[in-house]
Amino acid sequence: MKFEKKESSPCVIALSVKADADEIRSDYQKVLNEFVRHGVIPGFRKGKVPLAVIKQKFAKEIAQESEQRSFRALYPQALKDSGLEDVAVSLQNVTDVLFVPESGFSFTALVEVKPTFDLPKYKKLAIKKGDTSVTEEQVAERLEGFRRAFAKFEDAKEGDTIGDGDFVQFDYSGTLADKAKTPLSEVVPDQKSITAATGFWTQIEDGRFLPEILEALKGMKAGESKEGVEVKFPKDAAPEPLKGKNALYSIAVKTFRHRVLPDDATFVADAKAESIDALRKQFREQMEKDAIAAELEGRKNQAIELLLKKSDFDVPPSLVQRQVQSYLQDLAQRAQYSGMSAEYIEQNRDKILADAETNATRQVRLSYILLGIAKAENLEVTDDDVSAGLAKMAENSNGKTAEDLRKQLDENGQVELYKEQLRAEKALDFVLAEAK
Repeated sequence: MKFEKKESSPCVIALSVKADADEIRSDYQKVLNEFVRHGVIPGFRKGKVPLAVIKQKFAKEIAQESEQRSFRALYPQALKDSGLEDVAVSLQNVTDVLFVPESGFSFTALVEVKPTFDLPKYKKLAIKKGDTSVTEEQVAERLEGFRRAFAKFEDAKEGDTIGDGDFVQFDYSGTLADKAKTPLSEVVPDQKSITAATGFWTQIEDGRFLPEILEALKGMKAGESKEGVEVKFPKDAAPEPLKGKNALYSIAVKTFRHRVLPDDATFVADAKAESIDALRKQFREQMEKDAIAAELEGRKNQAIELLLKKSDFDVPPSLVQRQVQSYLQDLAQRAQYSGMSAEYIEQNRDKILADAETNATRQVRLSYILLGIAKAENLEVTDDDVSAGLAKMAENSNGKTAEDLRKQLDENGQVELYKEQLRAEKALDFVLAEAK
């Protein structure tokens, strides 16, 4: 067997292979024998069809099966002989296939390979530490947020005004803030939630509705109305015709219900706690853990940006596409829960795909950098590391145990992939430990 290799495109090697007739004769003969034994042709008993008739009748099928068998035998050997075995990532395509039993077999395999690059500086990186302190004010704010979860709602009395947290029923309609005062129902007829509504309920709380309207409702009474409430739509997360545009709304309050927070005794009882002080201590401890985790995540992000800043190299296309698909699947799930419309996704399709590819390329590149650091520093993953990692995963896996997760990795053939992930994490931890 002879081979020739040359770069086809970044991280892709064209491996051209030629094998003599002697090297494919055995596979070809086996295929012929199988067709002779199993080939069915009217007028002949099974297994008694003359070889010449078999060759004529099943020429195409024999050629295809012989090609596949010979390729499966020759390709791994060609990778080994050409020195690509240890750097091959995947087989991208096979072209220029020529199979002639009397003269030989040739093909060109487009092989994706690992990138070659110089590791960036990864020791003594300048990484700033974040603040992990938690103030009494922050604890009190978090505690009051939890108290609001146990609030009750009472019908407003005559003369009461709308305040934070109240549930309000009101009518509204909007127009563009232009000379024509075009109704929003004509501009974006499929966006009924922001064009107009009758008897609409919402809570006076950030993120529940258009912020300018929520603010305008505060202090109003049942039966009151307002005109010309100005709303400015953002340039990025609004329907295309409204991006960056201003609108004017008229609102009319029908009724509302006051939010009534529980007193300390009721709050403690509802929360099944020992005391307010015990709740406050519990919240502080959790907030301190969260602050430490957030600070660590911040330092990791700094390290990642510094490692990627001077590491611009090509990576295997198939790995990028795999990451892109994972990113898009996550986006679809987030869209389902956040209410992101299919129209928004379609309108921003090109940007979404471009962002996905950029993020995927960065992620693949980072993986190679971290694994390169792990190799340079002889960082290995032990069985204890795997067990600890799976135990941590099990804490947030909806009832699955570490053993369940290990079995799942085994069944899916992902044990080595998981170990690789742990090696990359070890490398990032090493970079942080070496930072100045």
